[in-house]
Amino acid sequence: MKRKSILALAASVMLMSSMTVSMTSCAENDVPVINPEEQVDPKEQFHIYLCFGQSNMEGNATPEAMDKRDVDPRFQTLACVNFNNPQRTMGEWYTATPPIVREGTGLGMADYFGRTMVKYLPEDIKVGVVDVAIGGTKIEGFMQEEVGNYIASMNPSTEGWLINYFSYYDNDPYKRLVDMAKIAQESGVIKGILLHQGESNNMQQDWPNKVKQIYDRLLEDLNLNAEETPFFVGEMVSQREGGACSGHNAVIARMPSVIPNSHVISSADCPQKGDGLHFTAQGYRIMGQRYAKAALELMGIEAEIEEPAAPATEFELDSKFTSLSSIGSTPFVIYNETTKMAFFGPDNQNLGYDVLSSALQKSNANIGFKLEASGNYYLLRAITPNDDEYSIWGSPGYLNSQPVDGWCSFILGLNNQFGQDIENGALWDIKYVDGMGFTLKNVGTGKYLQDALPAKYDEPTYFSFYSYKEAENK
Repeated sequence: MKRKSILALAASVMLMSSMTVSMTSCAENDVPVINPEEQVDPKEQFHIYLCFGQSNMEGNATPEAMDKRDVDPRFQTLACVNFNNPQRTMGEWYTATPPIVREGTGLGMADYFGRTMVKYLPEDIKVGVVDVAIGGTKIEGFMQEEVGNYIASMNPSTEGWLINYFSYYDNDPYKRLVDMAKIAQESGVIKGILLHQGESNNMQQDWPNKVKQIYDRLLEDLNLNAEETPFFVGEMVSQREGGACSGHNAVIARMPSVIPNSHVISSADCPQKGDGLHFTAQGYRIMGQRYAKAALELMGIEAEIEEPAAPATEFELDSKFTSLSSIGSTPFVIYNETTKMAFFGPDNQNLGYDVLSSALQKSNANIGFKLEASGNYYLLRAITPNDDEYSIWGSPGYLNSQPVDGWCSFILGLNNQFGQDIENGALWDIKYVDGMGFTLKNVGTGKYLQDALPAKYDEPTYFSFYSYKEAENK
């Protein structure tokens, strides 16, 4: 019995050894080596990003030859409508060759977002986009409580094209986005959400809250965690590039205070096609890469992306003031050392706040300010690039904050000009704090200036006041 037991044991060991060799011999049996303790859920290797918005997300530029070739098959798009050319079926995955939103659209934000993501992610990771976008839509087009009335309000004779776009999504693009996202979740994991929208809600101060409603509802409907679902929001065409809705960028800048896990994607220096609204193909490539760079940075991955050359700064900062008394009548730039941005007047009444390469250009209406004492307070007189005192419709131009709930700060004349609707709105309580800088508290609102929005903040922001001169390398 003992001999039989030993033989049986030996046979068992040989059999197990043979099985091990068989399982580990990929060349002979094409069976992958898998350690059960190291198995990776295939869904975790497919990163899904939801995309929504209007025409710039839909894709408005005609794809060039470079945009249609060499698309890595690891970058996938889920068809959210049926296509005839190319042939695609709604709810199916395809290599993300443009157009990816619907038939007849072009190159958009998501194209080079996905291409850049797979370029920098490990080779076993795929990236998929679920892109539902409608050119011309307001943000209400993605709010299920609002979309019905919004479509009903459209004039068929002038907005028939927009009504038709909504029909692609059965007049409920939010539902289509969620339905397609649930299909995507069957094979992957949602890692973030991309938005580019705002031209049709230009300067509307409630826009961030409406966006948050959509974001929160997506989290709920798709069982997502806010801390694990970053939200990326792209700027409109910049003022420097002739953006017709560049003022909305000040509204977009507030998104991180409304959705903590949101990230603003700059449009600085991205070229537009000439209508003030849409980017060129090159602009979309750059914007897409910037979206990806922001997403990759959250993963600890640094991406080297293509960036346009910034315009040469036509003026540059000179001497830094450390007291109000030292300024006198010298024109100065109000500059934030932390954000590297400065105040300026992009046109005949708006206040801009941008990097120096945009703020200190001769094409701007004004680039600096002069102090004018008024009792214990000050007026901030706007100064043109030619060093003249700026006037609006024949009246002196002063930095004048609208009420806290207004839509923007203005540089407005005082003599009953439109917008002068708050007492002492042009008066500023300016203090210098050693080692910190100057604070600007508006007498009318009782709040501090921080950006191109009204003076509405309880906590001060510290600015540096610099004299300026023409740049030597212009």
